[in-house]
Amino acid sequence: MTPSERLHKNDKLWGAVAEALVAAYALIGAAGKLSSYRPFTDVDGKDIVIDLAGGFRDIYLQVKCALEINRNHRIGGTVRLHRDHVPSSPRFIYVFCLLDRGKMELTRIWVVPSRIFYARAYRTALPKGMIQFNFDCQPGGDDRWDEFEVTRSELGPRLVTLIRAAAQHGKHAKQQVPAGRWLELAA
Repeated sequence: MTPSERLHKNDKLWGAVAEALVAAYALIGAAGKLSSYRPFTDVDGKDIVIDLAGGFRDIYLQVKCALEINRNHRIGGTVRLHRDHVPSSPRFIYVFCLLDRGKMELTRIWVVPSRIFYARAYRTALPKGMIQFNFDCQPGGDDRWDEFEVTRSELGPRLVTLIRAAAQHGKHAKQQVPAGRWLELAA
């Protein structure tokens, strides 16, 4: 196998390409309403930070990319998490996509809020307290995931909607004031 062939089979490479395309489609589709940032590290499962311009309202994307329809004729994606750390928030979104390397584009995209993904995904218990959540979508239509599919041009507007919904959710959340002596010092 040549170095070029190895490069083209590298999951990290194709994951980075998918993340870059998701960011580009989001920025173009939202017509200037969004900005995007990539963390220096991926220790927290947040591949891209998408921010609504003009404020401090953002969401976090975890991008999962399939390179082909699998042998079971499905588009798949897996998320492995420790059972004690399953991040669920209106601000944490999974983006599952199918990358056509020949066309150099994402041909299918699903935008799924984390809470809904965990509820709908097939799950498998793994050793050491791990859980695998499986995005398993029939390409011809899938009742479980169809409502989350967007086109490239719809990606940005969908993310704007999710950012605004998350901000509204945050307004309704009860403010937690930490107990402690610091309140006396501040008064």
